[in-house]
Amino acid sequence: MGVIIGLVVGYAMGAKAGENGLGELKEAWHTIRSSEEARELVSGALTIARGVLSRGGAMLVERLQASGREVASVTTLRPTG
Repeated sequence: MGVIIGLVVGYAMGAKAGENGLGELKEAWHTIRSSEEARELVSGALTIARGVLSRGGAMLVERLQASGREVASVTTLRPTG
């Protein structure tokens, strides 16, 4: 959450500072992107998204099977990387 707040504040400050502020904003963005907190935030978001998509896929398969339609045997999502 701190990363997002920092980005918004940085953007606002950069917009007021003009072109010089843009360089500082780019540097700050690079620092944020490479931070451990940002990596953990992205990792957590991806984990949640995979879970949601997996459950949604399983629910879809169940509903299709309940309606009598044939469904492929693969019912879960697996990470590719």
